[in-house]
Amino acid sequence: MTRLLTISPPMTEIDPNSVKPGWVALLIVLVLGGATVLLWRNMGKQLKRIDFDPDAGARDRAPSDVPPTTGSSAAPAGAAGPPAATTTAAETPDK
Repeated sequence: MTRLLTISPPMTEIDPNSVKPGWVALLIVLVLGGATVLLWRNMGKQLKRIDFDPDAGARDRAPSDVPPTTGSSAAPAGAAGPPAATTTAAETPDK
């Protein structure tokens, strides 16, 4: 069992001058290049099918551009926390 799991180094040393890429590697590169070209062409066709009207955004108003209605809150936009309480002369402590 352990013999199947261990990886033994090759008995002979590989000469780096004689090792060359094979035809399988060339075929894989060519297939990947062809697939890239086909995907690129398909993306171009899909982008041409998009109906984009640049003037459509100028005619429509965004919800934030609509003036507030009378039923909206009295607090100004961006107010943090509850409104400040006012103190009267009777509530102020004597020093």
